Amino acid sequence: MLDEEEHFNELMCERLRNYGERNKEVDFWLVIEPKFLDKFPDVTKRLRRPAVALVSTNGTWITFMKLRLDRVLEGEFEAETLEEALSSNPVELNFGKPEKWTAPYSKYEYGWWKPFLFPPSESMSVRTSGAP
Repeated sequence: MLDEEEHFNELMCERLRNYGERNKEVDFWLVIEPKFLDKFPDVTKRLRRPAVALVSTNGTWITFMKLRLDRVLEGEFEAETLEEALSSNPVELNFGKPEKWTAPYSKYEYGWWKPFLFPPSESMSVRTSGAP
């Protein structure tokens, strides 16, 4: 999802901008390889890896996002703390660059999702591969 959904970046950045203008506390985050997936083995086996979760306390906005993204599963869970809800398993992200990019605009920069991670995971390494 991070590398394939071109409009995902725009939706997330617009939401962050809107919250900033309204001095609203952020209530949405991206979690790469979330630990809470271990509690849902039936869901987990349906996912491609690495998995990404968009987590929010705003259910209406999650439904809005689900309708705009491809290959999305929606669910609910409760956690004792925000840290528990947003914890992730260590993973190395490795996205290849497309051999042929035909869109009239540049592909989004690798790592665009980092402002939406909470907290930035030091155990996660990222890199790209492929032609520049």
